[in-house]
Amino acid sequence: MADLNNEQELTQLEKDALYLHPSEHASMVLSSSPLDGTNFLPWSRAVYVALGTKMKLGFIDGSLPRPMIGTTNFEQWRRVDLMVTSWIWNSISRDLVEGFMYVSSSRELWLEIQARYGRSNGPMVYHLQREIASIAQGDMSLTAYMTKFKKLWSELLCLSPTPSCTCGECSCGVNRAITAKDEAT
Repeated sequence: MADLNNEQELTQLEKDALYLHPSEHASMVLSSSPLDGTNFLPWSRAVYVALGTKMKLGFIDGSLPRPMIGTTNFEQWRRVDLMVTSWIWNSISRDLVEGFMYVSSSRELWLEIQARYGRSNGPMVYHLQREIASIAQGDMSLTAYMTKFKKLWSELLCLSPTPSCTCGECSCGVNRAITAKDEAT
């Protein structure tokens, strides 16, 4: 019975964004390919997925704001935020990371990286659309051709994701936005 209670407590802890698993340490890397200034889109996706699996997205997307200093959760929040910051630093190339060393939070770091390397989507969308339109199998195997096509298509979808209804009854106009997007592509 005690084992069941301990297991339930551990499961609850793991669902808490302020929980750090004993195997999570400051030297962890979130992406196998460090950000080098030219690979922002795949890098940011890898970091997003890695933080999502650790229940830490709220630190970079702003949905888990910093508690007031002196509250019971502040020190734990700061500890985890510093850990997330460290993980992101470890996922940036050595040439670039020094430019981000003095941010005050993982959210600020994420926004700074997006501002610097996440250029406007318009030119990137145009470039991807042109690349998709001009792709040809040529000497590539069918598998290589389809892999390249799928990569480009996935990048394009990532830059202009399909909107989703937020109101439940679609008075928000998302259905019109989806139709307009489908007609444009």
